Amino acid sequence: MKKIVVTFIALISICIESLACTSAIVASHRSSEGAPLLWKHRDSDDGNSRVEYVQTDKYAYTAVVPNNKTHATAVYMGINEKGLAVMNTATKKLPTATEEEYAACSCEQTTYKFSTLMRFALSDCATVEEFEAFLRKTKRKRGFCTNIGIADANGTAAYFEIWDLGYCRYDVKDTAQGFDVRSNFSFKGDPTLGRSKRRYDLMMNEMAAHKGNFTPQQFMEHYSRSYNSVAYGNVLATNDSFTCMNHTVPRATSVSSAVMVCDKENPRMLVMNGHPVSSIAVPVYVKAKGCIPQCVTSDAMRVLSDDFRVKAYSELKHEGSTLNKDVVRDVLKIKYPAIAMTKELPADMESYNSRIDKLFAKYEKQVRKVLKRY
Repeated sequence: MKKIVVTFIALISICIESLACTSAIVASHRSSEGAPLLWKHRDSDDGNSRVEYVQTDKYAYTAVVPNNKTHATAVYMGINEKGLAVMNTATKKLPTATEEEYAACSCEQTTYKFSTLMRFALSDCATVEEFEAFLRKTKRKRGFCTNIGIADANGTAAYFEIWDLGYCRYDVKDTAQGFDVRSNFSFKGDPTLGRSKRRYDLMMNEMAAHKGNFTPQQFMEHYSRSYNSVAYGNVLATNDSFTCMNHTVPRATSVSSAVMVCDKENPRMLVMNGHPVSSIAVPVYVKAKGCIPQCVTSDAMRVLSDDFRVKAYSELKHEGSTLNKDVVRDVLKIKYPAIAMTKELPADMESYNSRIDKLFAKYEKQVRKVLKRY
């Protein structure tokens, strides 16, 4: 048992950078929507994902999921019909139970992974309290450590730092600023916060400087597309060489971003299914069921994202990626097709989605025109 645990932690340490993400939770009173917001900027070595509507025996949900059958039960982030939303960020150095502690634990055994745990939260939970009750019941042999961000339509919002036999809960209502941030660390297990502290400090500083309420568009159109850093300021402001080493939110490994709005009447999210610089934020409504814009259910946005990354980043083994600033600057100059995410469900979803797909097609054409120059 101890050998297995040590091996697992070692693998997590090796893979943590490729699985890194940046996230934030906003309380209802700091949200433009009057409901909690969950933002996840996803980094991964596997960007093959899509947005999907899933009908289960209990609750239906809409989520960013793997675009393959191998991991058909996994969820990266999403929101269900009750307004409960969930996301995660990778972490390490959380407590690990001993063989004796496992033997003494009488809780129900489970083989959930973090991605299938999120699927369960969406399909079977309506509140944060229901999710926590499940954690208490099934903590034996959980087999992973992660940060889970979760919020519901009642206004409850929290981060859970989870490991095999335990967890720590951090409620956003307990923060003075009305928001909380996680990158790839855990307060419980890694007080130094590691290299991802750079992104944590960046987001805490930028969000603390913001006056008034936060909007979903702000996260998608600014934070997920901003090359600001604590150490270097705006790295696009000079022509100096810059190697992405956890300093900025968007990186070569960025593959999607989403903001979930925990609205009881109309749960919804803004989502990009690709690198945020080469993608547009698309509104998706749970009540619309499978009526979702094709640009996020197909490969269109992801393929463009892959082509953008080839030109925007030069891979350096073990050292991150060198940013090709001219490419990024030129793509960011393209007029962004901001799309309003209405609080009410659009009356004609097919026409609404058709307009979005046309806007993306126009944006894609402009991006490819830039990429051809490099």
